Amino acid sequence: MKLKKFKEKNHKKIEIIFFTITCILLISGVILYRTFAIFQVDTTQNVINGSIEDPGDIYFAFYKDGNIQKEMPKKSDGYILDEKQSFCGINGTNADSIKVSMTEDEVIHVSGVATSRTKCNLYFVKGVYILGKGIPFETESDGLYEVKHDGVTGTINDTGFQQTEYRYAGSNPNNYIKFNNETWRIIGLVNVMTSETNVEQRVKIVKNESIGTNAWDMSNKNDWTKATLNTYLNEDYYNKLNNNAQSMIDDNVLWNLGYGNFYSMNVHQFYQIERGENSYNSNTITWKGNIGLIYPSDYGYATSGNEEGRNACLEHELYNQALNEYYDTICNDNNWLKPKENDMLKYSWTITSLYDGDNYVFGIAPKLSIYVSHGSNYELNTFPTLYLTTKVNITDGNGTLETPYQISLINKN
Repeated sequence: MKLKKFKEKNHKKIEIIFFTITCILLISGVILYRTFAIFQVDTTQNVINGSIEDPGDIYFAFYKDGNIQKEMPKKSDGYILDEKQSFCGINGTNADSIKVSMTEDEVIHVSGVATSRTKCNLYFVKGVYILGKGIPFETESDGLYEVKHDGVTGTINDTGFQQTEYRYAGSNPNNYIKFNNETWRIIGLVNVMTSETNVEQRVKIVKNESIGTNAWDMSNKNDWTKATLNTYLNEDYYNKLNNNAQSMIDDNVLWNLGYGNFYSMNVHQFYQIERGENSYNSNTITWKGNIGLIYPSDYGYATSGNEEGRNACLEHELYNQALNEYYDTICNDNNWLKPKENDMLKYSWTITSLYDGDNYVFGIAPKLSIYVSHGSNYELNTFPTLYLTTKVNITDGNGTLETPYQISLINKN
C-alpha cells in the first residue's frame, strides 16, 4: 500500500476567507438597507421611488389629486406640492418637527429629520407658483383662482392678453405679504405689457391700508400721466420706501390706461376696456411708472361669490351682474378689495377714467361697489399698487395676517 504524506490544514487561510465573506455580506446588507427607498416597494406603505441627498434617510410616496403615483407630478402639467397636506413621519405617524417644501425648479427640501427610513407623503394638486412658492387653486372659498381671458379683443397693437391669470378672491384669502416692512396683499399673477408688443406675467400687490385721502388730480382732469396723485405716488411716496423695497419694484411694466364709456359693465368687459384703445380727448393709453392704483377689474376678480358660486358674479350673459350691481350682494360682501368700513370717507380710487368727460374717474365704495366720481379733485382713499420683479421670492410665512409671506431678492441667471 502506498502511503500519502499527511498535510495539515491551513487554518489561517480559512480564517481569511471566512472573514472576507463575512465582510462582503455585511457590506451588502448595509448597501441594501441604504438603498431601501430606491429599490424596495413595501405594499403596506406604498413606497414610491424618490430622490434625496441621502436615500437611506427618507423615502417618498407621491399622490396626485389624492391618488398614489409611480412618478412625481410635474409643474409642467400644472401641479404643485400642497405643503399643508403633505407630511413626513416614522411608522405612519406624522412628525411635526419634519418640514417638507418644494421649490419652483422642482427640488424637494426636507428638514428636521432625525431618524433613518422616514417616509414622506407628498400630495400634489393643481396650482401655480407665486414668487417661487406653490399655491393651490381654490374652487369654492377664499383663495387663488384661475381667470380665463378668452375672446379679449381690441388690445393695444393686438398683443393679446388671452392667457390665463391667477388671482386671489374671497372675503379674506391668505395673500398677506411683507413689503417695505409693511403689510401688503397679493392681487395675483397677472398679465402685463413689458413693451408695446410683449405680454408677460408679474405679481401685483396692493397696500393693505390706505395712505390717506388724496385728490386724483387737483386740476380736476382724468389723464393719469399728468395726475397729481401719480406725481405724489411716484415721487414723494416712492422716496419714502426703503432701498430694498424700491429694488423689488418692476419699473419696466407698461400700465394700460384704456377708458370706459359707461360703468354698468361686467368684470370681463372692464378688463377689455382697460387694455383697449379708447381715451378721452386723446389722453395717453399707456404709462410706465413704479406705483399706480388698482383697476376696476382687479376689484371684480377679487370676489369668490361664496356659496352661490363665483360665476354668479362674473358671468354677465347669464346673470347680468355688472360691477356697479355688486352692492349689497355676495359679490361685494365676499370681496377682499372692498373698502374697509373704518376708512375715512369709505371710498377709494382706481386708476381708470371714464370716457364721457374730462374729469370722471372710477372709484370703489363699500355699498355701491364700482361707481363714477364726477370730480377727480375729490379726496378719496389711496391704496398704492405695484408689480414685483421676477427676482423676488417668498422665503417664509404662510400668507395669513399674523404670519404674512416674507420676500427677498434672489439671483436668477
